[in-house]
Amino acid sequence: MRTPIGFGSNLTRLGKKLLIIYVVIYILELILEHWVGIPVAAYLQLYPLTHHNFHIWQIITHPFIHHPIMPITFIFSCIGFYFFAAPVEYAFGSKRFLILFYFSALGGALCGLSFSMVTGFNAPFLGMLPSLLSLIVIFGLINPEATILLMFVIPLKAKYLSYGTILITLLTFLAKANSHGAYHLGGILFSYIYFKGPGTLFDPHLIYLRYQKWKLMRKRSHLRVIDGDKKKDDDGGPTYH
Repeated sequence: MRTPIGFGSNLTRLGKKLLIIYVVIYILELILEHWVGIPVAAYLQLYPLTHHNFHIWQIITHPFIHHPIMPITFIFSCIGFYFFAAPVEYAFGSKRFLILFYFSALGGALCGLSFSMVTGFNAPFLGMLPSLLSLIVIFGLINPEATILLMFVIPLKAKYLSYGTILITLLTFLAKANSHGAYHLGGILFSYIYFKGPGTLFDPHLIYLRYQKWKLMRKRSHLRVIDGDKKKDDDGGPTYH
């Protein structure tokens, strides 16, 4: 049993350590960027594969750094982690929680890089938002009837927050209002795959069973009920053709 600790919340020991690591990294990043003159973000953020600044280590480093001139965004990310990390970790366990968190980051990177290659989108990406959005979505899937206070005021079922997060991310991406939407959607997709279990989603036997079920339902949809010339006092059931 994990003991809830830290900041008067249910934040676990692992969650507290991760949050401290992210805060320390960001403070060091701000010092190096603005006071020492070392462009840390330019070295560690993730560039598209065709960009001359792309390096393989950026796939690993980009979730740990955040935009050096947008501390408010970083603070909101930390607040989101503070509220949603603990319940997901309690449900998954510490090891699986870590895998989920960084598997989402990897999935976001793969989808974002693939999108860049197809469209020529050339902007770099950094931050833990794909993983954070994944925590919000998974929280709604494992606690669908839980009530949360949106903006600390509006009561909302967790499942609607989950669906709304997916919908808003998708719509802002399609409207080109979110230039990094492919990274965010990729993180959500990979977290869902991990949540459901790759074996469950891609097992050939289960896929075949789903196909057979679909065929059966399709055949049933073409059946018609015919009364025929049966007498009114006939107690037999209807005939299917």
